[in-house]
Amino acid sequence: MIIVIDGPAGAGKSTTAKEVARRAGFDYVDSGAMYRGFTYLYLKLGQDRTRLIDILDNHRLRFDFHITEARVFHGDTEITGDIRSDSVNSHVSEVAAMEEVRDTVRQLLRDVSRDRKVVLEGRDLGTVVFPDADLKFFLTADPEARARRRYDERIRKGEQVSLDQVRENVDTRDRIDSTRDIAPLKKADDALEIDSTFLTFEEQVARILQYIRSTPTLSQDKVN
Repeated sequence: MIIVIDGPAGAGKSTTAKEVARRAGFDYVDSGAMYRGFTYLYLKLGQDRTRLIDILDNHRLRFDFHITEARVFHGDTEITGDIRSDSVNSHVSEVAAMEEVRDTVRQLLRDVSRDRKVVLEGRDLGTVVFPDADLKFFLTADPEARARRRYDERIRKGEQVSLDQVRENVDTRDRIDSTRDIAPLKKADDALEIDSTFLTFEEQVARILQYIRSTPTLSQDKVN
Protein backbone atom coordinates (compact mmCIF):
# COMPACT_ATOMS: atom_id res chain seq x y z
CA MET A 1 0.00 0.00 0.00
CA ILE A 2 1.65 3.20 -1.18
CA ILE A 3 1.03 6.88 -0.39
CA VAL A 4 3.24 9.46 -2.10
CA ILE A 5 3.85 13.12 -1.27
CA ASP A 6 5.61 15.17 -3.95
CA GLY A 7 6.50 18.84 -3.98
CA PRO A 8 9.27 21.44 -4.24
CA ALA A 9 12.13 22.08 -1.82
CA GLY A 10 11.13 23.45 1.56
CA ALA A 11 7.44 22.55 1.27
CA GLY A 12 7.62 20.42 4.42
CA LYS A 13 7.36 17.05 2.70
CA SER A 14 9.75 15.21 5.01
CA THR A 15 8.34 16.28 8.36
CA THR A 16 4.78 15.89 7.10
CA ALA A 17 5.41 12.45 5.60
CA LYS A 18 7.08 11.26 8.82
CA GLU A 19 4.13 12.33 10.98
CA VAL A 20 1.55 10.93 8.57
CA ALA A 21 3.44 7.63 8.51
CA ARG A 22 3.63 7.55 12.30
CA ARG A 23 -0.08 8.18 12.81
CA ALA A 24 -1.16 5.88 10.00
CA GLY A 25 1.13 3.05 11.10
CA PHE A 26 3.04 3.07 7.80
CA ASP A 27 6.79 3.11 7.19
CA TYR A 28 8.38 6.37 6.05
CA VAL A 29 10.55 6.26 2.91
CA ASP A 30 12.64 9.33 2.07
CA SER A 31 13.60 9.33 -1.63
CA GLY A 32 15.69 12.45 -1.02
CA ALA A 33 17.95 10.46 1.31
CA MET A 34 18.76 8.18 -1.62
CA TYR A 35 19.66 11.05 -3.94
CA ARG A 36 21.67 12.62 -1.14
CA GLY A 37 23.50 9.34 -0.61
CA PHE A 38 24.56 9.27 -4.24
CA THR A 39 25.51 12.95 -4.03
CA TYR A 40 27.73 12.09 -1.07
CA LEU A 41 29.46 9.47 -3.25
CA TYR A 42 29.72 11.94 -6.13
CA LEU A 43 31.59 14.40 -3.92
CA LYS A 44 33.83 11.64 -2.55
CA LEU A 45 34.69 10.76 -6.17
CA GLY A 46 35.80 14.31 -6.89
CA GLN A 47 32.57 15.24 -8.68
CA ASP A 48 33.44 12.79 -11.44
CA ARG A 49 30.17 11.82 -13.14
CA THR A 50 31.74 8.96 -15.11
CA ARG A 51 33.16 7.34 -11.97
CA LEU A 52 29.83 7.67 -10.17
CA ILE A 53 27.95 6.01 -13.02
CA ASP A 54 30.55 3.24 -13.15
CA ILE A 55 29.92 2.25 -9.52
CA LEU A 56 26.10 2.40 -9.54
CA ASP A 57 25.82 -1.38 -9.78
CA ASN A 58 28.06 -1.73 -6.71
CA HIS A 59 27.47 1.51 -4.82
CA ARG A 60 27.60 -0.03 -1.30
CA LEU A 61 24.90 2.34 -0.06
CA ARG A 62 22.29 0.91 2.30
CA PHE A 63 19.04 2.62 3.25
CA ASP A 64 17.07 1.63 6.34
CA PHE A 65 13.54 3.03 6.42
CA HIS A 66 11.13 2.52 9.29
CA ILE A 67 8.40 4.56 10.95
CA THR A 68 9.62 8.21 10.97
CA GLU A 69 13.26 7.14 10.58
CA ALA A 70 15.62 7.11 7.61
CA ARG A 71 19.22 5.97 8.13
CA VAL A 72 21.86 5.80 5.41
CA PHE A 73 25.05 3.73 5.41
CA HIS A 74 28.02 3.47 3.07
CA GLY A 75 29.39 0.04 3.72
CA ASP A 76 29.56 -0.22 7.52
CA THR A 77 29.75 3.55 8.05
CA GLU A 78 26.61 5.54 8.84
CA ILE A 79 26.43 8.74 6.77
CA THR A 80 22.95 9.92 7.79
CA GLY A 81 24.35 13.20 9.11
CA ASP A 82 26.81 13.68 6.25
CA ILE A 83 24.12 13.66 3.56
CA ARG A 84 22.59 16.84 5.05
CA SER A 85 25.77 18.90 4.66
CA ASP A 86 25.97 22.20 2.76
CA SER A 87 28.10 20.58 0.05
CA VAL A 88 25.52 17.84 -0.53
CA ASN A 89 22.73 20.44 -0.50
CA SER A 90 24.56 22.38 -3.21
CA HIS A 91 24.99 19.42 -5.56
CA VAL A 92 22.00 17.13 -4.97
CA SER A 93 19.92 18.62 -7.81
CA GLU A 94 22.85 18.10 -10.19
CA VAL A 95 23.16 14.43 -9.23
CA ALA A 96 19.39 13.89 -9.19
CA ALA A 97 19.24 15.09 -12.80
CA MET A 98 21.52 12.23 -13.95
CA GLU A 99 19.39 9.66 -15.76
CA GLU A 100 21.51 6.73 -14.55
CA VAL A 101 21.16 7.82 -10.91
CA ARG A 102 17.42 8.32 -11.27
CA ASP A 103 17.04 4.84 -12.76
CA THR A 104 18.95 3.37 -9.82
CA VAL A 105 16.93 5.27 -7.22
CA ARG A 106 13.61 4.35 -8.86
CA GLN A 107 14.45 0.68 -8.63
CA LEU A 108 15.64 1.05 -5.02
CA LEU A 109 12.38 2.80 -4.10
CA ARG A 110 10.27 0.11 -5.72
CA ASP A 111 12.31 -2.63 -4.02
CA VAL A 112 12.13 -1.07 -0.55
CA SER A 113 8.37 -0.41 -0.88
CA ARG A 114 7.37 -3.85 -2.11
CA ASP A 115 4.83 -5.63 0.13
CA ARG A 116 4.90 -2.82 2.73
CA LYS A 117 2.62 0.00 3.83
CA VAL A 118 4.67 3.10 3.08
CA VAL A 119 4.49 6.87 2.89
CA LEU A 120 7.11 8.21 0.47
CA GLU A 121 8.09 11.79 -0.32
CA GLY A 122 9.97 13.19 -3.27
CA ARG A 123 9.54 15.06 -6.52
CA ASP A 124 8.52 12.57 -9.21
CA LEU A 125 7.01 9.74 -7.21
CA GLY A 126 3.42 10.19 -8.35
CA THR A 127 4.34 10.90 -11.97
CA VAL A 128 7.17 8.45 -12.67
CA VAL A 129 8.09 6.06 -9.86
CA PHE A 130 4.64 5.08 -8.56
CA PRO A 131 2.06 6.22 -11.14
CA ASP A 132 -0.40 3.70 -9.64
CA ALA A 133 0.09 4.74 -6.01
CA ASP A 134 -2.97 4.29 -3.80
CA LEU A 135 -3.01 7.98 -2.90
CA LYS A 136 -1.00 10.96 -4.20
CA PHE A 137 -0.42 14.40 -2.72
CA PHE A 138 1.41 17.45 -4.01
CA LEU A 139 2.52 19.65 -1.12
CA THR A 140 3.55 23.19 -1.96
CA ALA A 141 3.90 26.70 -0.52
CA ASP A 142 5.06 30.05 -1.83
CA PRO A 143 8.87 30.41 -2.27
CA GLU A 144 9.36 32.82 0.61
CA ALA A 145 7.51 30.57 3.07
CA ARG A 146 9.54 27.58 1.93
CA ALA A 147 12.83 29.45 2.29
CA ARG A 148 11.89 30.63 5.77
CA ARG A 149 10.97 27.10 6.87
CA ARG A 150 14.20 25.64 5.53
CA TYR A 151 16.17 28.45 7.20
CA ASP A 152 14.46 27.89 10.57
CA GLU A 153 15.11 24.15 10.30
CA ARG A 154 18.82 24.64 9.68
CA ILE A 155 19.16 27.22 12.45
CA ARG A 156 17.54 24.77 14.90
CA LYS A 157 20.23 22.28 13.92
CA GLY A 158 22.89 24.84 14.86
CA GLU A 159 24.02 25.54 11.30
CA GLN A 160 25.53 28.91 10.41
CA VAL A 161 23.55 30.06 7.39
CA SER A 162 21.79 33.23 6.26
CA LEU A 163 18.22 33.50 5.03
CA ASP A 164 19.53 34.89 1.73
CA GLN A 165 21.70 31.78 1.25
CA VAL A 166 18.77 29.48 1.91
CA ARG A 167 16.48 31.51 -0.33
CA GLU A 168 19.02 31.27 -3.16
CA ASN A 169 19.37 27.52 -2.65
CA VAL A 170 15.58 27.01 -2.75
CA ASP A 171 15.28 29.16 -5.89
CA THR A 172 18.09 27.23 -7.58
CA ARG A 173 16.58 23.85 -6.74
CA ASP A 174 13.17 24.98 -7.98
CA ARG A 175 14.67 26.04 -11.30
CA ILE A 176 16.73 22.89 -11.79
CA ASP A 177 14.02 20.48 -10.64
CA SER A 178 11.31 22.08 -12.76
CA THR A 179 13.29 22.43 -15.98
CA ARG A 180 15.37 19.26 -16.12
CA ASP A 181 14.74 16.95 -19.06
CA ILE A 182 14.55 13.81 -16.93
CA ALA A 183 11.44 13.53 -14.70
CA PRO A 184 10.91 17.24 -13.99
CA LEU A 185 9.09 18.28 -10.85
CA LYS A 186 5.37 18.52 -11.56
CA LYS A 187 2.07 17.60 -10.00
CA ALA A 188 0.54 14.30 -11.05
CA ASP A 189 -2.85 14.77 -12.71
CA ASP A 190 -4.55 12.67 -10.03
CA ALA A 191 -2.65 14.13 -7.05
CA LEU A 192 -4.40 16.19 -4.38
CA GLU A 193 -2.63 19.55 -4.09
CA ILE A 194 -2.20 21.09 -0.65
CA ASP A 195 -0.89 24.66 -0.41
CA SER A 196 0.63 24.88 3.07
CA THR A 197 1.65 28.56 2.90
CA PHE A 198 -0.88 29.51 5.56
CA LEU A 199 -1.36 26.12 7.20
CA THR A 200 0.21 25.03 10.45
CA PHE A 201 2.10 21.75 10.51
CA GLU A 202 -0.77 20.10 12.39
CA GLU A 203 -3.30 21.37 9.85
CA GLN A 204 -1.47 19.96 6.84
CA VAL A 205 -0.94 16.60 8.55
CA ALA A 206 -4.61 16.49 9.54
CA ARG A 207 -5.70 17.28 6.01
CA ILE A 208 -3.72 14.36 4.56
CA LEU A 209 -4.95 11.98 7.26
CA GLN A 210 -8.52 13.05 6.47
CA TYR A 211 -8.05 12.03 2.84
CA ILE A 212 -6.57 8.70 3.93
CA ARG A 213 -9.56 7.99 6.16
CA SER A 214 -11.94 8.80 3.30
CA THR A 215 -10.20 6.41 0.87
CA PRO A 216 -11.88 2.98 1.16
CA THR A 217 -8.80 0.89 0.36
CA LEU A 218 -6.79 2.74 3.02
CA SER A 219 -9.37 3.41 5.71
CA GLN A 220 -9.60 -0.30 6.46
CA ASP A 221 -6.31 0.16 8.33
CA LYS A 222 -6.44 1.99 11.65
CA VAL A 223 -5.40 5.62 11.26
CA ASN A 224 -5.07 7.71 14.43
